Amino acid sequence: MGIGDPHQKKDVEAALKRAEAAGLKVTRTGGGHKWGYVLCCPCNQRRTVSSTPQNPSEEARYIDGFVRQHRACA
Repeated sequence: MGIGDPHQKKDVEAALKRAEAAGLKVTRTGGGHKWGYVLCCPCNQRRTVSSTPQNPSEEARYIDGFVRQHRACA
């Protein structure tokens, strides 16, 4: 991550790195249960990333799904 604050769950961190590699923007917000967002700037949509996911593997799959949907516009 360019901001230097990696996600504490390795599955989610790996998915966030894949999102950045695909051209999407990963933004850390901090505070509460939200870790941050994965943003698709051209279509102005975002996916919330939980800081405390019940199932980190499932959270990573959701992020990967968002990346697949927005790869063409990134």
